[in-house]
Amino acid sequence: MVVTFHGVRGSVPWSSPGTSAYGANTPCVELRDPDTGAHLILDAGTGIVGLTADLLGRPGPVSVALSHYHWDHTQGLPFFEPLYAPGWQPALYVPSLGLVDHTTWLPQHFAAPHFPVAYEDLPNPPTLHMVDVGRQTIGGFAVSTARLSHPGGSMAYRVHGATGDVVYATDHGFGDALVDEALCAFSLNAAAVIIDAHFTPDEFVHHRHWGHSSWRQVADFGSACGAGHVWLFHHKPGRTDDELTDIVTAARRVFPALSAAREGCSFTV
Repeated sequence: MVVTFHGVRGSVPWSSPGTSAYGANTPCVELRDPDTGAHLILDAGTGIVGLTADLLGRPGPVSVALSHYHWDHTQGLPFFEPLYAPGWQPALYVPSLGLVDHTTWLPQHFAAPHFPVAYEDLPNPPTLHMVDVGRQTIGGFAVSTARLSHPGGSMAYRVHGATGDVVYATDHGFGDALVDEALCAFSLNAAAVIIDAHFTPDEFVHHRHWGHSSWRQVADFGSACGAGHVWLFHHKPGRTDDELTDIVTAARRVFPALSAAREGCSFTV
């Protein structure tokens, strides 16, 4: 499968001359299997708006799976072109976290005064599917899921491929031993692990309960779970390109097979 980053920043998009190399859009990751035609989008941050350009001209089924409901992971959804262009068949997969009324959440996301097009007026409203812990088919891929440690909850996805698996585990804060051990088992020997590395170790000391991790914790995790490659993700807003490059250099001393996710970057599993 081919994995492409369209949004890699956490919390809020923050563009400046010093952040252009890694990108400023919030989370959105696209997975395609050129052999089977399977296509899956993970999260609908502002990065999903740029992804739309790659979709135009090829109408058909398109699946978006959310990790959770915080703004930085959903704020691009009202601007997702397949909700408006004829021929598309959008499907939205949302996690059962127990804190969201799914009969009202999605329409409220489009409601005035926040957005000019009401949900009931969408030309192609998405079909809505609930995701719980377990295994199911999403966007033509076999997908397993697991819970993460984050305020309000978050869901990790393991996307199974013929030549390797990709784990997407954004918005997780290490510190709950049971959840951390379960995530390690869930991620065991994955070819690629895309994982929250919002903080530096020094920053994490003051933000232990924010539901995000440090690059050092992530590097240690990559070693513990036997990841083929670790991608640092959910970069802190305003973190400069130079700072991220320095973080990668330091993290590779702990776990060499590691990179920082950047917009437009693709890799193959």
